Amino acid sequence: MRDIIIAAGLIGFIPLILRRPYIGVLVWTWIAILNPHREAFGFSSALRPNLLIVAVTLVSFALSNERKIWPGGKVATTFIIFIIWTTITSALAPDPATSFEFYSDFVIKMTLHMVILLIVINSHHRLVSLVWCFALSLGYHAVKISLVTVKSGFVIGRYTGFGPADTMIDDRNHFAVAMLMLAPILFFLWKHAANKIMKNAALAGMICCFLSVIGSFSRGGMLTMIAMLCVLWLRTKNKFKSAAILAISAVMLLSFAPQSFKERIGSAVTQFDEGDSKFADETQLDESFCLRLASWQVGWDMTMDSPIVGNGLRAIQNVNIATDYLRESACNNSKDYEVRAAHNMYVEVLSDSGFVGLGIFLTLLVGTIAHCSQIIGRTKNRPELLWAHDLMSMIQVSLIGYSIGSALLSFAYYDGFYVLMCMVIVTSRLVREHIDGVSPRRIIHGRRAGRQGQSPTGRPPAGRGNRPVRSA
Repeated sequence: MRDIIIAAGLIGFIPLILRRPYIGVLVWTWIAILNPHREAFGFSSALRPNLLIVAVTLVSFALSNERKIWPGGKVATTFIIFIIWTTITSALAPDPATSFEFYSDFVIKMTLHMVILLIVINSHHRLVSLVWCFALSLGYHAVKISLVTVKSGFVIGRYTGFGPADTMIDDRNHFAVAMLMLAPILFFLWKHAANKIMKNAALAGMICCFLSVIGSFSRGGMLTMIAMLCVLWLRTKNKFKSAAILAISAVMLLSFAPQSFKERIGSAVTQFDEGDSKFADETQLDESFCLRLASWQVGWDMTMDSPIVGNGLRAIQNVNIATDYLRESACNNSKDYEVRAAHNMYVEVLSDSGFVGLGIFLTLLVGTIAHCSQIIGRTKNRPELLWAHDLMSMIQVSLIGYSIGSALLSFAYYDGFYVLMCMVIVTSRLVREHIDGVSPRRIIHGRRAGRQGQSPTGRPPAGRGNRPVRSA
């Protein structure tokens, strides 16, 4: 039954997508983030619904008479440069066939997705729809895992997977960071939701995000959550009151959490074992941290042999390439000491695309975070752009959490990061249309969006003798 519902739902979207290509982008985002076909166990689990939606969206996009204008900006340009450089490094990889296998399966689809998204999401209404789509897609997993977490007594993290199978958030550590990226977005929706039901849904989603992170037993997730809460605390006006609330919440968490949870989180602080250890040396690192250090060393050694262009996508996980870089280590006695993921997105990009690629990626990441600050400054004390101010504030917190949490994860190519990046680019364009008088990309009701006196929703202001013009 679940398979039939998913297949029927996807087919039902086709007429809507053919009429409005931006709906295709929303469905495309929904599939990329949620992976609904992974939630079934019959014929739909083997389907590639994204291919159908992509094909229909591209046809609709090509046939649409909407204005197709690139939003512009330094962040968008840096993103394109990063993709071009990734293409070059994949072509020059020692094992180009394997590199292009991941490249075609992810980079091409992701790039096409983001390019179409940046063109068709060209109004406030469409941008908010994209935000809700992103929130509901990840929010489904937050609700599901939080319920199982509570039912299992907060020990689910030891026994099960989390996100959809064979996706980037299947692992509990990746899942925890994704939930932390979602929580600030839900806060924005809670603040700006149109009705009480939507507000309550967003608030419940935030609670579920934090429950999911706690239930994941992810040490990196907990440290990331602490860092993000510190960033939010620095932005609050009443710091004493907010600090007291955070302290009380922390005490309650430690009081009611099971002993296994406390032991797991405590091991993130102390990496030293007082007893005998098969990894014992002058540092006596625990196994998990030791294996991460070993992976970072492999990535560094690989980069030193090809510092400019790197070794191609996912080279550090390629047995044919990375095996020769395994060296003597305190982890040699571990059965898991072998060719593994980078466990650090910066090392991942470094080994994939060299120092040039890492520089471009850091420019993209830091530039997006900095651009949020710029938009926040421009929209301050502008009531009509309060939505942009708050959205950029929350996306900035999400990206800070992503940059911190992914220091222990291979998360450089996660779709969620690039969707948030696109939200920043689109918001920047809408703000420039409103403040600087930049030519709007979309005509709404026969008027230019962003025209002086027009509301942030894109509708003409109500008033006597000023009726909205119906669309043709």
